[in-house]
Amino acid sequence: MVRTLSIWRWQLIFTGSMAAMAVVIAAFVPLTLATPMVIASLGLIMATSILTLLVPWARLPRTAAVAVPLLDSLAIGLATGAADVRVGFLWVFPVTWIATYFGLAWVFGCIGFIGVCLVAFSDHSGDPSDIMVRMLSVLLTLSFLGATVHIGARRSRAIRRLLRRQSEQAGRAAERAETQQLRVTQIIDALDVALVVVAADGRIRRTNDAYRSLYGLDAFGAALPSAAVEYGTRRGDPLPPERTSLARGARGEELVGERVWLFDGEGRWHALDVTTQPMAAGPLDEHLTLVIIGDVTELLEADERRRTMSAVISHEIRNPLTAMIGHVDLMLERDDLPPRVVEQLEIVASAGERLHNLVAGALGDLVREAETAAEPVDLRQLADASAASYSAIAWGSAQDLSVAGAESLLIDGDAFRLRQVLDNLLGNAVKYTPSGGRIVVTVEAGDDGRPTVTIADTGDGIPAAEIPRLFEPYFRSDAAMRAGIPGSGLGMGIARDIVVAHRGEIEVDSAVGHGTRVILRFPRPAPREDTA
Repeated sequence: MVRTLSIWRWQLIFTGSMAAMAVVIAAFVPLTLATPMVIASLGLIMATSILTLLVPWARLPRTAAVAVPLLDSLAIGLATGAADVRVGFLWVFPVTWIATYFGLAWVFGCIGFIGVCLVAFSDHSGDPSDIMVRMLSVLLTLSFLGATVHIGARRSRAIRRLLRRQSEQAGRAAERAETQQLRVTQIIDALDVALVVVAADGRIRRTNDAYRSLYGLDAFGAALPSAAVEYGTRRGDPLPPERTSLARGARGEELVGERVWLFDGEGRWHALDVTTQPMAAGPLDEHLTLVIIGDVTELLEADERRRTMSAVISHEIRNPLTAMIGHVDLMLERDDLPPRVVEQLEIVASAGERLHNLVAGALGDLVREAETAAEPVDLRQLADASAASYSAIAWGSAQDLSVAGAESLLIDGDAFRLRQVLDNLLGNAVKYTPSGGRIVVTVEAGDDGRPTVTIADTGDGIPAAEIPRLFEPYFRSDAAMRAGIPGSGLGMGIARDIVVAHRGEIEVDSAVGHGTRVILRFPRPAPREDTA
């Protein structure tokens, strides 16, 4: 189809040129059009043009198309027989046509055919030498033109082939690069670690599936209706925009395992470890930072479950074990036992002592952890932060939640663990206090000078028979279960273990219909040297 269109295009251009010449001749020398040679020339051109449009060139050999420029050359030769017009320059068209698509042999063959036409049809009046010069000038000019066009056409085709090959190579390279990028993207999206590339202006350049899922973004990086919010501490205050992980990464801050808490769009808390790493860039590239975010929530929860299970098991084993060792000691004090029985009881006592030491060691882990992490902790600040985190829930339930007492009260301990205790106890108070009730958190020094925190509510209260069982694992009161109030029954036991690890005490005072008071007492902080 391309070859057919090319043949049509060349022939139509030549026919149009001849038609224009005919119009000029008719305007200035109209009698010339009546000469037989000109009429034959125009008729041959018209016939050739019609034939060109009708012949199915795609079905014929490629060399069959040479017939068209040869017929056009013959038509021009016929027109040169008219002495009044000079149309020999139109031989440029067929020569250029053949030189563009065929070899030099065809070019010089066409020029030879033109020479025959000159001898047969052109005007031979005048001096023979002048006639010969004119004929040779035409043939030499057409020869140089044909050779030049042929060389240029070959060079053009060679360049076109080279460009086509280079384009194909570039296309294949682009396809390989695109495939490689797709594979890298699939690998990155398969990672559990959240990755985000942020520019210096704060704009996100690239994210993976883990980041989009964690922060509530769609596939294009836009925030979904329920966006996640970062916090400095769990249930604390939201981080300001300039302190978020992305903002700090955009400023180029070096973060290594920075702990951030995330409250996602589904109401779940995530503990995150944030690390930043500058990305390699060229001289003209913008500054980019890779922010690596690991979700360590499951690790923390697993560690907490391990601690809780260890504390629960240790507590549950220690009490009956102490009773067993005590009764064995009482039996060993008797004088009427046979030596064999005494020997067996001593073995039981020795095994019991070893097991007791193991249990004591497990319980001591919590104490040692609290002592290792001991630092000045302001109970009033913890109480205010915990109350602030539950204020929205209390307000929604028309509850009056307040914090009273000392403006500051310091103890030595682990702020994170103590905050867990206050969140657990305050959460229970909000959960079990009906609408319109009152909850008061009081921070003060007790009568004995020990720092004390009291959480008092006006809820339904707890039956006296159930108070001793509050710290049993998985214990739920009958009233709570009938009311369908959610809970696991482990919170109070965990709170007690943390308080005991801080060498403190926890006391519950409650009566049905009169509310509940939970009192936490801690040792006075150790005196500190004045470093001023």
